[in-house]
Amino acid sequence: MQIKRLLIIFNLFIFTALNVLNAMADDDQDRRDSDNVKLHNVNYKHVYYKVDQGISTGIILDQKMSNLHYTGPGALINFGRRVYTPDYIAEWNFLRINFGYLEPEHKGTQVYKPSLGVRYLHLRNLNSRGIIRVHAGLQANLFADVRIAPRLGNSYLFADIIGEVRPQCKLSTSFYFLRQWNVDFSLSATLTGIGIRYPEYGTTFMLSGDGGIAFQPGERHILKLSNFGHVTTGIFLDESFGNPSNPNRYRIGYIWDYYSMKGNHNLNVNNAVHQLVLEFYFKVN
Repeated sequence: MQIKRLLIIFNLFIFTALNVLNAMADDDQDRRDSDNVKLHNVNYKHVYYKVDQGISTGIILDQKMSNLHYTGPGALINFGRRVYTPDYIAEWNFLRINFGYLEPEHKGTQVYKPSLGVRYLHLRNLNSRGIIRVHAGLQANLFADVRIAPRLGNSYLFADIIGEVRPQCKLSTSFYFLRQWNVDFSLSATLTGIGIRYPEYGTTFMLSGDGGIAFQPGERHILKLSNFGHVTTGIFLDESFGNPSNPNRYRIGYIWDYYSMKGNHNLNVNNAVHQLVLEFYFKVN
């Protein structure tokens, strides 16, 4: 009698477990089918407005300003628009603002380091069916990086203004832990561009022809591998939030940005920034 009861209980347990596993498998398959439908539907398109904010730490050596390395914290905020389709990703960053507060090791001089920029990015989908999704394309980037050093007297203002074309590659994958997560890794480097450095010499002012004081002129360069390098890499984790029928997204990640430019008179600049960034994407279509 007891054996019969145990068999009945065991059969009920197996039946219940099989039903739970079957329901979980159906849900997982429905999720994959939904992703595939979205992926291969040519009319599928997401449009987001985005806001990025974060903190940073940077180091710069500008030999026009000083032979010292200046380091310190900073903050950033960016505004943009991003479009996702099965064929491409397009992003327009119409305002990128960064601000840093830097000092040398001896703490005798403070440098304020604002920068402004705009950027357009277009990446084509090269592979979407494997575990790793691959996008590649180009970005056009224009930015001004300024250093203001009030305590340096007649050498208080320095700037780099750079317009560049940059190939970029993005690798993405997804995993499921309680919910769907996406991981992105990107790498971009400058191909060519135009760079302006100000001033040409190490002082902001010079004597003018009439004996007065005038601003130093800048120097201009066609950017190529022999005189300029700019590399940006980042890794992000992103996930959706909000209403399931109109999901917004957020991304949190790390960016390393470094550029080096040679100048006239062997006065060069090397600039590196580490950023921790939180990005919000608000769906509008």
